[in-house]
Amino acid sequence: MNFKKLSIATVLLSSLVVSGAGSAFAVSQGEPIKIGNLKIVELVYENPVEYDFTTALTKNDSSKIAPMGNDMTGKVYEMSKKDLYKSKSYEADIENDSSENDTFSRKVTRKTFLTGKVGASAETKVNWRIIEGKVGINAEVSFGDEDIVETTHSWVIPKRTITTVEYGSKAVKTTGSLNEYFQGRVVDSNYVNVKYSYKEYSSKKSKDL
Repeated sequence: MNFKKLSIATVLLSSLVVSGAGSAFAVSQGEPIKIGNLKIVELVYENPVEYDFTTALTKNDSSKIAPMGNDMTGKVYEMSKKDLYKSKSYEADIENDSSENDTFSRKVTRKTFLTGKVGASAETKVNWRIIEGKVGINAEVSFGDEDIVETTHSWVIPKRTITTVEYGSKAVKTTGSLNEYFQGRVVDSNYVNVKYSYKEYSSKKSKDL
């Protein structure tokens, strides 16, 4: 991954969007700088980093609907995978070598998104409602949309520590089949592969100097 150095002026302005980079998420890496008692190195990702995948599929989620006689008619999402993960847009390592706690604030951005395959395009809205209902987590945006959300976030940095902070989106990825039943038989089936954001997240982890 290539990095571009952040100027001190850019960092002091707390602007994590680098103009002229052709993207709202410009890949950047700064030399350690001092602001008060804090020494800071920060990164902004051009393409948010997807990590910390956790399987969240329950037995009830993954159970297949077997033929149920003539009364089984309708469309059902039969889920085979449901993973929760983080989409990290920003991180910083912050050293506080003083004898007092300090506060670190930044204007940060994150990407909201809803992409993937949900069957025939003409039925996207209906299909998505069925899929989202089965997953049990509401998306932040409409299907096929993405956006950049900006906010100012603050972290308390404990005294005599190096603290790593992160900011980004919590997201979910699901795969399975969208099956249409008629009188207990599958008459149509479409593969589903979707990932979407559902809320912001921030975190910090400190270790003693």
